[in-house]
Amino acid sequence: MAAWAHDPDAKAAAVDSKASKKTANALDSLFPSGPVLNGQYLDDHFIGSKVGYTTYQGSVSLPLWLPGQGTASVKDALASAATADARLQVHRLLMAVRVLDVTSASTILKNEIFNLEKTRGILSQTLESSQRALTAGEISATDHEAVVAEYEDIESTISDKQQQLVTFQSELQALTGSDVIPELNSLDGRIISLKIHKLDPEKDPRVRLVDARLKKAQAAFDVAKHSYMPNPTIGVQISRQEQYQSPWDTQVGVVFQAALPSRARNTPMLMKNVSEIGAARRDAELARRKVRVEYARLRSQIASSLSVRKHAETSKTVLLKRADQLESAWRTGEVSLIEYIRARRGALEAEQRMAKAEVVWHAALVRLVLMMGETL
Repeated sequence: MAAWAHDPDAKAAAVDSKASKKTANALDSLFPSGPVLNGQYLDDHFIGSKVGYTTYQGSVSLPLWLPGQGTASVKDALASAATADARLQVHRLLMAVRVLDVTSASTILKNEIFNLEKTRGILSQTLESSQRALTAGEISATDHEAVVAEYEDIESTISDKQQQLVTFQSELQALTGSDVIPELNSLDGRIISLKIHKLDPEKDPRVRLVDARLKKAQAAFDVAKHSYMPNPTIGVQISRQEQYQSPWDTQVGVVFQAALPSRARNTPMLMKNVSEIGAARRDAELARRKVRVEYARLRSQIASSLSVRKHAETSKTVLLKRADQLESAWRTGEVSLIEYIRARRGALEAEQRMAKAEVVWHAALVRLVLMMGETL
């Protein structure tokens, strides 16, 4: 919601929707456009005639809807409004997904940094013990250098990930106005899962948009079909003639004008709309296929990430316990320092896998809910 409030394109999309609705209201009228005024003045004095013949002539005409054209035009405008609303929902979906992606990446980095800092604290103690053991001649310089290298590698990794986190937080700041990372893992997966049981690709905003575009193309074709000739006009004309001793000087009559239908005009117009309907149907089918594939991918991602999380949690528990045991064994001289360092690295990698899997399955669940159109 914060990102939507900060999005500069949100207001533009809302304006498009309002403009389409106002257009539909305006087209729901008795006439397709306003009245047409026409006036003429004729005078034979300009050519030097002595007859004194002068004519004033004026008319006001109104265009008429062709049969079914007015209703078709209103439906076309309403279809444009529906398309604008659907486009608004798709834009909101894309914004929500972008916020989700940045939040997911930030959360993964934050968890990884936490695990790295915890491991760094343990290695810091190991480094101090190693330094004392080296001074006392209890371990070789090679073993001590291995501890130093591992510690420095952890330090450099932390710096690199902190820099990446700052980048994502800056993007989050630009999107939402705040660099605070939302607590993605705090979402109740059970509540989200209840919504997933109601998943329907037809509710996806992208599918609704292509359906709206198809209806818009069909409505435009209907307008073209009922616009088989230019709109006729009908009105009233007044003519005043001034001539010496003329028994008549003013006339009032009806004016009607209509251009006859022409295949040269109508066929290209109709075929253009037929092509647009075909393209809209193609886009609708492709969009449905894409959404179904994405639904399947997200479901698979949820299942695989939950499986990874389960195994990573078991692996983490075992490897952390093993690393602690090897640390105690190293301090008593039962195992080598290198073996202990490898165990600590294995435990760290298991923690990172679990942290990533935890975020991935939450993000996949939220993305499925967003695809149902529940962006706000």
